[in-house]
Amino acid sequence: MILLYRITPFFVGLVSLLGFLGLMHAWTYPLIVIVISLILFMALFARLLKWQFNTFSFWFFLGTPSLFFAASFSVFLLAEDSLSRALIALLSVSLLVLFTEYVFQYIHLPSKYQPFSLEYLTLILNVLSVFFFSSLGFAARILLQSPLALLAVCVFALMYFLVYGTLWVSKAETFRSHYYSVFGSILLTEFFIVLTFLPPGFYTNAAFLTVFAYLFLGLTRAHAIHKLSKEMMIRYTVTSVILLVFIGLSSQWL
Repeated sequence: MILLYRITPFFVGLVSLLGFLGLMHAWTYPLIVIVISLILFMALFARLLKWQFNTFSFWFFLGTPSLFFAASFSVFLLAEDSLSRALIALLSVSLLVLFTEYVFQYIHLPSKYQPFSLEYLTLILNVLSVFFFSSLGFAARILLQSPLALLAVCVFALMYFLVYGTLWVSKAETFRSHYYSVFGSILLTEFFIVLTFLPPGFYTNAAFLTVFAYLFLGLTRAHAIHKLSKEMMIRYTVTSVILLVFIGLSSQWL
């Protein structure tokens, strides 16, 4: 039985890769490709998690990579050239296989699991999900004139899950996780709304929001698990300021 779980990372990578290849060669039916890929992906992960629908860990370990996979599809469709699409596909497939491997070890071979692997990888996936999904959100606002209120609700729900999931996997207290998730989601949603009024394109706005999310998630996670220090605050702040300055200087302002 464990052999079926052992080969799950391989099949997750295969399904993910075929999904991206399908999008490259089936532009007339992208939604069908995305839906089929997500269903197969989630079925593989649900089996790896032993179909334990009544536990939060099941929904977290299923929801985090599934959201990232869906987010990867969204930015893949927005990419303007083949090289960008290839890089997105390669990065997404690699991270999804790695996450699946860590989940397999965590659940089925705990003796081989490296401590904090899922914590750090979850943070990476969630930060990238913010960039991918916010790119789609800003593009929908700019190109399709989608209602800002609807986009704000979607952003709030997404941010709540990502913040709570990041804190939960880091073993923060439940009260702290809910508290930070609510106020963090409100704060990041406000940033999203403000950024919709800025002149740069959707990638630039998404990059700004992602830096804010990185700063909030990093500091909040450290504070929630009682590991926040002055040195860590300085490191996160300096890194975020450098990234914001770089994004601002390298962007085209209308």
